[in-house]
Amino acid sequence: MAANIEAKTNVSPTLHPFNITRIEGYEEARGYVSHAVTALDEAYQSVDAVHEARKKLQLDESRTNRAKVLMTAQLAEKYSARLQKTFESSWNKLNAAIQHTERELTQPVEEFAGIGNVATEIRAHVKNMSQGDRMNFLSEALKRGDQRTLKSVLGAPSYLSGMTGVEHEHFTRRYHSHQSPELSSRIEVMKATLDKLERAHPIFVKELEKAVGASRSDVERLQAASNEAEAALVMKEFAPQE
Repeated sequence: MAANIEAKTNVSPTLHPFNITRIEGYEEARGYVSHAVTALDEAYQSVDAVHEARKKLQLDESRTNRAKVLMTAQLAEKYSARLQKTFESSWNKLNAAIQHTERELTQPVEEFAGIGNVATEIRAHVKNMSQGDRMNFLSEALKRGDQRTLKSVLGAPSYLSGMTGVEHEHFTRRYHSHQSPELSSRIEVMKATLDKLERAHPIFVKELEKAVGASRSDVERLQAASNEAEAALVMKEFAPQE
């Protein structure tokens, strides 16, 4: 299992998949974030693979130091290109899932049915309160699970209860979170996972450079020199001189 891979002393712990698998609530939400665990797993093992390749190349006395650096850099670039796609795919999936869950948590509340004018009276009662008292009243209703009060207020336009749109949305979200706590937990896990993945990406780039043993600018300089040398070794066709 990816989360149980051996810790490597030559790879930053920021890339280890346990950064996601240890998030509170992960087990319940794993089906929504497992692709991110795979992304970190591949990044972690890719950096280690470049380190190992570099070690083996150092033992090859038939190659120059420049050739060893360039060969290691080429391997690192292949891993980088593949992991860039993996990271982007995971980011897109997480963002889409977060947006979908956000919509579920903020969807309109169905007004309490069958209570006639009581719903109107409840809204009027809430509207006459000060903002602070109104917030406390609705918070207590949430704690009690008072569906009649909550649906009467949240199932109608915000202004009928003297609430702003922001306040109405806030309590609508809290209502859905109370009704479906798994949604609230899931979105927290997904957001934490996205944060871990976004933090890991630049670390992955730096770790690959460290594994190569040369900066990108040094690699580019060596590659340019190698290209010039190869071009000089190409046999030319000469036109007769007059």
